[in-house]
Amino acid sequence: MTSTSVGTYLRFLRRKSGLSQRDLARILGSVTANQISRHERSISPPSLLTVFGYQVVFQKSVSDIFPGLFHAVEIGVEERLREFENELGNSAASGRDAVRIARRLEWFWERTHSEAA
Repeated sequence: MTSTSVGTYLRFLRRKSGLSQRDLARILGSVTANQISRHERSISPPSLLTVFGYQVVFQKSVSDIFPGLFHAVEIGVEERLREFENELGNSAASGRDAVRIARRLEWFWERTHSEAA
């Protein structure tokens, strides 16, 4: 699923359940039917409270409900992580700063290698 179809799975889940947008808004209590429509059409992203609500209602992870949005966020964050790691690796520090940098670089190493396991 591409980032242009972010809300498609939300609409599918809602329709599969037999719920209207108004029903879902009533269940969630924090959004309107119009906002749900906007989430389904990828016009606006839902709030954190709302995505957790969708997760509870449909018993699917947020990344499964909004795969395109998740992928877009993942790409941006991973790129910034790589940039930050490179900056840390290229920094010249001593004393306490060197210890802090080493701790961060160790975290990067563990993060990268734990995913492979």
